[in-house]
Amino acid sequence: MSILTGYRPIRLEASVSGPFLMRVVDNGSVFAGQGISVVEAVCLRMARNNPGQMRERLEFLAHNTYSYMVVPDLYYIRVRASTKGGHSVSWLSAALGTALDIKPLLRGYRGETGLVAKVRGFKQGAETLFDYVSRRVTSGLLTPTLCVSYGGRLEDLNKLPGYASLRHVCAQHSVHLYEAPMSLTCMIDVGVSAITIGFASEEHEFAA
Repeated sequence: MSILTGYRPIRLEASVSGPFLMRVVDNGSVFAGQGISVVEAVCLRMARNNPGQMRERLEFLAHNTYSYMVVPDLYYIRVRASTKGGHSVSWLSAALGTALDIKPLLRGYRGETGLVAKVRGFKQGAETLFDYVSRRVTSGLLTPTLCVSYGGRLEDLNKLPGYASLRHVCAQHSVHLYEAPMSLTCMIDVGVSAITIGFASEEHEFAA
C-alpha cells in the first residue's frame, strides 16, 4: 500500500511515464526458496520481457518452487513454533530428538511446510541435503538457479560435508549458486547454523 500511494512523485522525478502496474506473488516457499522468484524476475526484466510475460513465468515458478531446510535443534523449533500457535513438533518428539541427536529435514512447497526425513547428527543432515539437491540439479531444474541461506558465516557453510560437491555439480550444469547469510528474523525462527536451499523443479518427492 505504501508503494501504491507513493510511486507517483518518484516516477515523476525519474521522468518515467506510462501506466504503473504492481503484482504481489507468493511462491508458497520459505527462506531461500523466496530467492528463486527474485532472481528470475531480475533476469526477465533484463531480457526485456513485458509485464504479462513476467507475471506468467513467475506464477508458473511459484507453483514449482521448493525449499528444503535442516535445523540444528528440534527442541528450539518446537518452542518457536509454539509461540506462534504451531504444534507441528510435539514435546515428546522434540525431547527424544534432542537426546538422540536427531535432526529434521523440512520442506516448504505450495504453502505447506512439513517433515520429509530425520537424520542422526547435524553434519550428516547437511550432507544428506546437499547430496539430494545435487541429484536434483543433475536431473534438471526449471531455472539455472540455486539459492542457499545459512544461519552463520559463509566460510563455515563451505566446510560442511557435501557442500563442495554441490558447488561442483552446479558448475558442471551451469547452475548459478547464490549464497547468503540468513536474516536475523529467520535465525530467530529456526536457530543458528540452520541451512535452507531453494530451487524450482518439476514435481517430485524427497528421497535420501
